Amino acid sequence: MISARLRTNWIITGFLVFLISLSSYVYYTYHSTRADIMHQVDARLLNAAVGVKHILGNDYHDKINAGVSVTRTTYQQKSRQLSEFANALNIAYVYSMVLKEGSVHFSSSSYTQDDQNTGKVTQFLDLYPEATKANVSAFYSTEPVFEISKDQWGHFKSIFVPYIDKNGNTYLTGADITIYDLNQQLNESVSKAAVLASFFFFIALLVAGIYIYLLKRALSTDSSSGYANHIALDYYIKKASTYYMQVAVVWVNEIEDINSFYGTEVGDKVMKSLLEHFASRRPVASDVFRLATNKIVLIGPFEEEHTGFSELIQNYNCSTPLLTDPFIYITLCAGIANGNKAVLLENAHIAALQAKQGRFNVVNYSVALHDVKNQYQYNVEMAKDVREAFENNRIVPYFQPVYDYSSNTITQYECLARMITAQGEILLPDAFINVVNRSRMDGMLTRAMLSQCFARFRKTSTCWSINITAQDMLDPSLTEFLADELKRYPQPSNITLELLETEAIANFSEVKTFINMVKQRGVKVFIDDFGTGYSNISNVLKLDVDGIKLDGSLIRQVINDKDIYLYIEHIASFAKQLNLQVIAECVESKPVVNALIKAKVSLMQGNYFASAAPHVSTHQQLLKASQSLVGDSVDHLPNIYVRTE
Repeated sequence: MISARLRTNWIITGFLVFLISLSSYVYYTYHSTRADIMHQVDARLLNAAVGVKHILGNDYHDKINAGVSVTRTTYQQKSRQLSEFANALNIAYVYSMVLKEGSVHFSSSSYTQDDQNTGKVTQFLDLYPEATKANVSAFYSTEPVFEISKDQWGHFKSIFVPYIDKNGNTYLTGADITIYDLNQQLNESVSKAAVLASFFFFIALLVAGIYIYLLKRALSTDSSSGYANHIALDYYIKKASTYYMQVAVVWVNEIEDINSFYGTEVGDKVMKSLLEHFASRRPVASDVFRLATNKIVLIGPFEEEHTGFSELIQNYNCSTPLLTDPFIYITLCAGIANGNKAVLLENAHIAALQAKQGRFNVVNYSVALHDVKNQYQYNVEMAKDVREAFENNRIVPYFQPVYDYSSNTITQYECLARMITAQGEILLPDAFINVVNRSRMDGMLTRAMLSQCFARFRKTSTCWSINITAQDMLDPSLTEFLADELKRYPQPSNITLELLETEAIANFSEVKTFINMVKQRGVKVFIDDFGTGYSNISNVLKLDVDGIKLDGSLIRQVINDKDIYLYIEHIASFAKQLNLQVIAECVESKPVVNALIKAKVSLMQGNYFASAAPHVSTHQQLLKASQSLVGDSVDHLPNIYVRTE
């Protein structure tokens, strides 16, 4: 009884929704059709009014406004032509008007058969006493004027188009359509449109209903295996009566290779066989689903008295072929989670991913994996924060000086990216650069940094450098942006671009082309983080760069590792012979400075001299920063000044 009532309520609700939707659609159709008809009527009126001018001729009103009277024969001929024109366009009247001594007079007009029968045919320069304000104002307008009005001839929608004769006098051409005709046309057209729209809307609803019915049946089943799919799984979890459940996500490691070698048909047979294997051996009250091309899900209520899905998966014999025609062997990895059903599937996915990455057979989700899940959530939130930071201009450059020990000068400033959070916290690149790379926002970061640095230093002689990636150099839009900016930059020779050697060699020809382009404009190019990756000085020579920046990991060990010291000394000596500059970054202490000086490296950068700041450091700020960071004497930095050329 209750079920019958529910069905009745659903039918009534559906019928009401249908009626409301149909009424809304008919209402919309009515107004859109009415607007189209009114637009067409306005266009007809305008064409008719413009046609009057061509029928009368260019000199017709020149003579009238000059005081020359039109003969009766000429007027009657023009009236007949206008009447035929109005009939052809299905327009009530077409006419022309002049303004004399503040009063409106007809200079020409069409007529109807009724006008002839009643003696209301308009004569030359007949006064038009019913002229409205809109009619009079049209003589002073530069655009066509529309109005709806009543006079002795009827109720009309009219248009007045102003023209100026060769003597500078204004006259109007006009056209009328009766409101009765207009309303009749509207009613007929809108009625037809509404009926047609209702019919097609009903057909659309019928087709949609049939389609949805069939689609629901198809969507919850995997067509290739016949087993329930991810949509059915979502519904199963949502409708499950128990909240404490166990889920296993089983990953078939070889399915992609099978699909690429044997084709997807064989791959689907593999998955179907595996589904049948688990379906025949699954614990009581559990179910099996095909989650994706290479994933199966086992789900059911959690029971502490047995190992559940873990034992089932581990007992699968990978040494036995799953198919024999052709022979197919597979291996599995799985993630298992139990607990509240709201987070089960996500936790099982995390465990399965850890199993695949660690090459384990089964990984159970535990507290240890909770940190991994938190990292995923942090990455999602950080991606949103980074996007908002770009949108709100909260990605800003900080500047760290490069100090030349041999001349006691600051040679240039490296521009380093910082992100300001919505709460005002300053984040270092380590906190957001991975998200930038993963989200493919590298180009946005480089463009934002370049734009701000160009603006900051354009009117100065300050030398500055900025990091640029191979991906940036392969981006045509960014390359074009940089080329355009360099054309307008007063001193391109003050700019240095730093790129990673590993990236440069991996994309050698494209990077070489980019380097040639910027060097032709005077820009310097350095290899950053030299000493890692390929670390081959011959690569530097092939790229024709201006210098190298030694990796910070080498600089930190220079006082503790003799081999590293000798390596730096050798690089400095060889670079000097090749006329290449060498910069040591991450200089943090006086002993490191002394070791670099001994190795003949005079260009240094690091917190020992000054940390990155939102402004360009002055002489006094550099001294103060050095003292506060290392608590050491800075007598070795006398008379520092900023070199701008």
